[in-house]
Amino acid sequence: MSEPTDKSADITYLDIPTAPHVYFDIAPAHGVIANGVEVELAARTLNPLTDGSVEVKFVTTARLRCSQAGALHLRNALDAVLKMFEASQQSPAAASKLN
Repeated sequence: MSEPTDKSADITYLDIPTAPHVYFDIAPAHGVIANGVEVELAARTLNPLTDGSVEVKFVTTARLRCSQAGALHLRNALDAVLKMFEASQQSPAAASKLN
């Protein structure tokens, strides 16, 4: 399957302000089932214990399920944003750039 091309003019996009924000620190598991992509996302949590110490755990925050095409689009978006980080290290003004 070829990589998706940027055909922004061909895609109708509707922004839903109530769409959830998903935060995560790691993607601890991934797989494929019936031609579907599966990725588990988890976030680091701090749990106070009765003795005053803190226990660190990772908890599931989301489960991504998508097609191969959706995964390619997600990978392309992540690659693009990582390039923005690289550019921001070279030029501080680029750090606030949006696509």
